[in-house]
This record gives sequence, structure tokens and C-alpha cells, in this order.
Amino acid sequence: MSGLGEFDLIDALAARLDPPDEGLGIGDDAATWRPGAGSVVVATTDMLVEGIHFRLDWTSPRDLGWKALAVSLSDLAAMGARPGRGLVSVALLPGQAELVEELYEGMTELARLTGTRIVGGDTVRSPGPLVINVALLGEADPDRLLRRDGARPGDLLALTGAVGASAAGLDLLVRDDRESLARPEAGPLLAAHHRPKPQLAAGGALAALGLRCAIDVSDGVASEAWHLARASHIAIEIDVDRLPLAPEAVSLLGEERARRLALSGGEDYQLLFAVPETRLADLAAALRDGGPPIVVGRVTGERPGGDVVLLESGRPVQLAQAGYVAF
Repeated sequence: MSGLGEFDLIDALAARLDPPDEGLGIGDDAATWRPGAGSVVVATTDMLVEGIHFRLDWTSPRDLGWKALAVSLSDLAAMGARPGRGLVSVALLPGQAELVEELYEGMTELARLTGTRIVGGDTVRSPGPLVINVALLGEADPDRLLRRDGARPGDLLALTGAVGASAAGLDLLVRDDRESLARPEAGPLLAAHHRPKPQLAAGGALAALGLRCAIDVSDGVASEAWHLARASHIAIEIDVDRLPLAPEAVSLLGEERARRLALSGGEDYQLLFAVPETRLADLAAALRDGGPPIVVGRVTGERPGGDVVLLESGRPVQLAQAGYVAF
């Protein structure tokens, strides 16, 4: 580990983290945390594997640390939860201690911005690849949780912001499109891919308004719509012409390619949610700082097992790829 033993590395990583404001953090066999009165604990975990979820020749360790935490924070946002404590585990190769220290610096940057406290985890040696696992514990009002099974016939489907930017950035990297990567429009797309912004404020606003249903767009709008349809046993129509596309993606890739990436690319971490039409005005006021919601579809009725229809110019269309799947 470049001269650092396991415990030296743990001490170096702990020095980059803020201590918890109450309870126990790094230094004992386990951390402690007392949730607020009347709150329910919301738990999530995500694993990133080198070569599958990231490439070190494309992303800096700092950006990787940010993204590793952002992915799990987005899950909390989709539940309407507030961040609390985090546990981070890394399986690293010999010689990667310095890289992991930089990774923690990026993670700490986002943790401070979101009020998240990293209070423990694990470090192990691996023959490769590098693996990062983040587990988060948040809090939420148990009566105001956003769930996948809460959509109802008549609800509208809306997004908190533009989609397709992250997938467009990845597309440029995969194709090694040097000409497009050199253009100024590529900057926001690469930033969206490397440093996504979890929609914690929007998720909290949805929950505070008493909305019932949301999901984060990690695998593409089409895939997330299917998750909602199956969980809520409903039929959904998505008007793909109404998708809020990243203008930089349209500029570099064209509208058709940008739309397909928004539908099936993922890693935007915007929220797709159900809202009664009568609550749209209240919702627009609540989301004023982050921009108004963009209605992209509706729940057309009940459907055991769920159904999603994508409409383009009023006609059903099929996707060659519905979204990212792990297996």
C-alpha cells in the first residue's frame, strides 16, 4: 500500500472525514446513531466495480469518490429521506492507498454539502478490480415516504430536471470522440456523468407535500417507468417528445440520439414521480429553487403486472434497449 499498512490507511482516511455530531464514529468496532423522534430509518447500499461502473482512465479519484456517495444519496432522495450516516468499504490493489485517499476527499466534499457523516466501513486488499461500496442510513417521516407502489390512475408523471446528460457524456467517452470532447458543450455532459447531483431537496419537497411515489433515474426513464408500473400495478404512457433533454447533448449528438440516451442511458439521478394534476401548482412553488417539474406522461389506469407505452408524435415506439441491467 505504498508504505501504508491497513491501520495507517484507516487513520489517513479517517483524518479526511468529519466526526459525527453525536454518537460514535470511527474508532470502535461499530458506529452508533440515534434517529430523531418519530422518524423511520431508511437504508440503502450501492457497489461500484472498476471496469463495470467506472474506469480510472476516464475519471479522477476525487470524482469517483463524489459519485460513489451520490449514487446512494440519490436513493435517499427518491424516498424523500434526509441523509444521516454512511459506511464505506473499499477493496483495493497494492499501491492504491494514495488513490483511495483522494477518493475520500471527493466523497467528503459531497458529504459536507449534504450533511452526511461517514462513520465507518472496511478496507481490504484485492487482486483487482477496485471495488467501492457505500451504505447509507437516512431518516424520513414514516407517514410521508415516497415509494414505487404509490402511483394511482389519473396521476401525472413528471421529472425534476433534464435527462440524458450523463449518458451523453459516457457516450462521448466510450466512442473516444476527440472532436466532440474538445467542444465546450462536452464539459457539462462530462460533469453530469462524473459528479451527478442527488435531488435531495426535491425529494424532501415531494414528501412534504404528501406525494406518494417517486424513483430516481439511474437506469433511464423507460426503465424507471417500468419499475413504477410494476410496483403500482398501473398502465403508464410516456410522451417522449416532452422529455427535458440536456441541450448540450442535443447539440453534440442530435435530438434523436439524445432522446434515446435519456430513455435508456441512465445515471441522471433526477426523480421521476407521480403527482395528482390538482397538486401541480403547489409542486411548482415547492420546487421553485430547482426549477419547475416537467410533466412527461400520465397513469392511464390499473394494470396487474404493469404496462408502459412510449409515445412519439402520438404513436407507440419500441426501444432497442430499455435500460441498464446488472445481469
